[in-house]
Amino acid sequence: MAGEIRQERTAELFREAIDETRELARLEVELAKEELLSELQQAKAGGIAIGIGAGVALSGVTLCFVAIAMAFRMEWLAALVIGGILLALAALLALGGYKALPRRPLLGETKERMQTDLKQLKERVA
Repeated sequence: MAGEIRQERTAELFREAIDETRELARLEVELAKEELLSELQQAKAGGIAIGIGAGVALSGVTLCFVAIAMAFRMEWLAALVIGGILLALAALLALGGYKALPRRPLLGETKERMQTDLKQLKERVA
């Protein structure tokens, strides 16, 4: 009689552990999706900033070439100053875009949570 109760209790504990593991896995997948979407938005913003920076850099280089072409007249200084300002702006935009890109996707919170959950699951089953 006591053996049957013990087996039923053990089976019940395993069922609970399996149910909790399923729920935990589902929640982890949801959290990973949210984190991935957040990092994707950061990457998008960084890519846009880099693209705008590249466009501004192209304009700056073009104006520098115009300044060289106009060097035979006195208007070259204005074109050179504007080209230099545009190149500096392009460098700032490109740097800002580069810093906005995620460095190590999905290695932050998700990995730590999964390791903690695995440790707790091992303790509970043991």
